[in-house]
Amino acid sequence: LAGIAQGESMRVIGSICLILVLGFFACKKTGSDKDVSTTKIPDSPPVEGSLVVVAKLMEIPTDFPPNELYNYCYIMKYQVEKVLSGTYSGTELLVGHYNPRFSRDAISDDQKGNVGGNLKKFSVGDKHYLVLNELDKVWSGAIEDEYYKDSSQRYWASWVNQL
Repeated sequence: LAGIAQGESMRVIGSICLILVLGFFACKKTGSDKDVSTTKIPDSPPVEGSLVVVAKLMEIPTDFPPNELYNYCYIMKYQVEKVLSGTYSGTELLVGHYNPRFSRDAISDDQKGNVGGNLKKFSVGDKHYLVLNELDKVWSGAIEDEYYKDSSQRYWASWVNQL
C-alpha cells in the first residue's frame, strides 16, 4: 500500500473490508428454531413405541395453557407423511404432547423418562419424527383436547424430533 496514493489505499482497504463482511454473512448460518432441520430419521426408534411416523403438524387449535397449576397433555393434529413402524391407515393423526410450552430437553419432572427428542418449539407446518404410544396406556393426567368431538385414537408423543 506504500506506493498507492492515500485516497486509493482507503478504497482498497474499504473494498477488502466489504469483501470480508459479505463473506462472513454468506457463510453464517441463520439462527432460527428451524436449524434443527438437519436432523435425520433414526435407523431405529430411540424409545419404545407402538407407532413411528413422519408427520406434518397441521394444527394447534388454541394457545397452550400455562403450567402454573398442573401438568397436562395437549392434543394437536398431524398429517401423516410416512409410517415407519407399526400400523396406521389414516391420513390425519391426533397426538398428545406433554407440557408443550417447554422444549423436550427442558422437561425435568417425573415425565422426563417418558418424553424426549430435539423439539424446541411447536410450529404449524413443521415436520416431525414421532415415536407414539396409545395415550390412554401412558397418560392418566389432565388432557387439553379441542378435538373432543372426534372419536379417533389419541397418541402420546414419547419422542419428537423436528426434521
